[in-house]
Amino acid sequence: MRWSWVGLVVVVLACAEAPRPVVKTRWPMEERTLTVRAVDALGQPIPGVTLRARRADRGSRVSRSGITDVNGTVQLRLMPGGYVAQAEAPGFVSVLRTDVRIAFDTEARWDLSMARAVPFEGRVVDMKGQPIEGVRFHLETLPIEDILEPLPGTESDAQGRFRFDGVPAGDGWLQLRAEKDGWSPVLLRRRAPQPELGVMMGGLGSLQVRALDPQGRPLPGRSVSIEGMGELRDLPFLKRESPDAALFENLPAELYRITGRYEPMPGCEWWRTIESQVLPVTRTDATVSFEDVPQGGPWRGRAVDLKGRPLAHGVVTAWMGGTGGVGMRGRCMARTEADGSFAIPFVFQAPSRLTWSVTDSMPGVERQAHPPSEADAPWVFSSGFGILKGRVLRPDGLPAWFFELDGYGVANPRGEYTQYVYASGRSQWVIGNVHGFAPALVRAEGRLEETVTVPDVLLEVGRTVRGRLVAADGWTNVARQEVELLEVFDLEVRGRHGPRKTDTDEDGRFEFEHVASRAQVLRVRAKGQGTVLQLLRPGEDSVKLRLVADAELQGTVTDGAKVPLAGVGLEVRCEGGFEAESGTDVAGRYSIQVPGDRECFVHAVARPLNVSTWHPPPVSFSPRRIRPSPASHPTLDIEARQGPGTVRVHVEASREFVSAFIVPGDVPLPGSGEALDALIREGLDAEPGYDSWDPGEGMPSFMAAARFSFGHLPLGTYTVFVRDEVDGGDSIARMTVVLQDAQVHTVTLERPAYRGGTFLPR
Repeated sequence: MRWSWVGLVVVVLACAEAPRPVVKTRWPMEERTLTVRAVDALGQPIPGVTLRARRADRGSRVSRSGITDVNGTVQLRLMPGGYVAQAEAPGFVSVLRTDVRIAFDTEARWDLSMARAVPFEGRVVDMKGQPIEGVRFHLETLPIEDILEPLPGTESDAQGRFRFDGVPAGDGWLQLRAEKDGWSPVLLRRRAPQPELGVMMGGLGSLQVRALDPQGRPLPGRSVSIEGMGELRDLPFLKRESPDAALFENLPAELYRITGRYEPMPGCEWWRTIESQVLPVTRTDATVSFEDVPQGGPWRGRAVDLKGRPLAHGVVTAWMGGTGGVGMRGRCMARTEADGSFAIPFVFQAPSRLTWSVTDSMPGVERQAHPPSEADAPWVFSSGFGILKGRVLRPDGLPAWFFELDGYGVANPRGEYTQYVYASGRSQWVIGNVHGFAPALVRAEGRLEETVTVPDVLLEVGRTVRGRLVAADGWTNVARQEVELLEVFDLEVRGRHGPRKTDTDEDGRFEFEHVASRAQVLRVRAKGQGTVLQLLRPGEDSVKLRLVADAELQGTVTDGAKVPLAGVGLEVRCEGGFEAESGTDVAGRYSIQVPGDRECFVHAVARPLNVSTWHPPPVSFSPRRIRPSPASHPTLDIEARQGPGTVRVHVEASREFVSAFIVPGDVPLPGSGEALDALIREGLDAEPGYDSWDPGEGMPSFMAAARFSFGHLPLGTYTVFVRDEVDGGDSIARMTVVLQDAQVHTVTLERPAYRGGTFLPR
């Protein structure tokens, strides 16, 4: 929904003072019987199998267990819901089922096939054949259906022997990892169990590296770095530097990439990378030499912008060679003259790419160029952005030496600032945090590849706005409640400058000083009482805010209206930037206070499974639109989405600024930031954790690859939106996909801000 601020008034509705009804279960929650029959590969019953069923909602400790009888059968009495079931028996591979569903009104029965297990054992020795005690072994299956729980680790004994039980027989792959402090770790992949596995481990090695300049003279040890290329990385090592070499000690035996760095002159850097194998308990010597590097130069050219104007008095950086891997690469900088001409002093080959910036310390705002089509043609640099320059002045004409630009601090004795734009058209930003003055809203037309000077910002003292917050009955004061003052365009963006905030006193009164003379919005979210979203008109200095009573939304979350789903999160996203959260209980029930008389979308979010290894949830949900009446008690039952389709979106970026969502149908690109916010509210969110981020790896989630999956989709047409948050707005890419079968439909896109995106200013 797009907000129109013309004629916006407070909606006066009844207060939610009526008694709150007790949420009752719609279905009986009596225990149901799960009957499981364990059989081997020949269909013969297996007695003595221990079956443990625990609730699937992560963190739950509710479980039941039993043992199969002579007929291989066991019965468990379970409350309706989702479960994970683990079966264990001597001589058989442990099995974990994650799809156990106990419905409200039916009994569950299924056969469980268990594979015969064989021991996986071996002996670990050193390079002389002597046994090694205390080696830690970890074994993984790669992959075997229904095996999600890792096998327990083990250690070698005094004779170097180790053993794993419960390993599946057959021709599957196993991965064995062996580790011990002071020894090189070993990673082996083998076909499933062999009669006896021999593992040989060696001690740690060392690597001495010399780097030589073009004249064959040694370079200091600090100019050398290494990187392990094996699968067992991140192990600590010791580096000792000397004037003519670097010694790396305590290295696991594996292949290493060695990089030497050389500066032929200030402003120029060369790197050469080679590979060397480190052996156990051995010192390996390697040399990185720049002796055979051809030296050319000066390499001349002329830098111009897209209109052919010279880029004077800046810094050109020439990039040579590849971007990584084995071989040579380098860069060299030179200043441009008044006509844009430059001379790169040292090159070992023709540059593959040139960049231009105002100074050598501003790489983030550089222009880029690629080789011209003709030898004597100038290098044409494009930046992909435009520049807006301005000043901030006090009423007396003196510059404001410190202020914030969209939340970023700017300290400049002349009050000057620079704003970058990434599309031609209108841009806006807020100048704030100048003591004694109102925040200023600046609007200007920016143009790509151009620098535009905007009119000076003349700060104003502003006005004082006083107000009173009352409940939905119109007269009860609401004390100690936070009140927000926001820009009309910033209700859902959570902009960097953020809202101004204050609290009401005991009489429900509040005050904002230094309020600008433009229209803004007052917003209140009083938990359990109601909401306010009211326009503050220019010149208005006294307001009365009246809460619109919340509604109490309640219902159940199920799989097919038969199986209650516990531990499902509920996220309610409403127009105006209001949000609410809750979750389902053991019976799949929920109750949540939501804003009354506002369009909202309820998003159900399934949690990861209740297993020791991180595993994504087995169900997905589609958002549901609501607009409840104030002080009402509507019911909304949510069912897991059912469908065979899957859409996967791969973006060449991390998740730090990139997100994706899909909307059913062929939906056009939104024309404004407000329209984008409305699409985000109603869009389908990606499933958590698809092929991207494992919480156990210790890497922040925003650093994970921008890969998104949307599963259980009904067949039909969908629109994929990829959002890239950039300075001043969002860059949006869209693609329509048609799901006609159960195959996975993969969409691969570049980061919208870099290619193909449409910029929506904020």
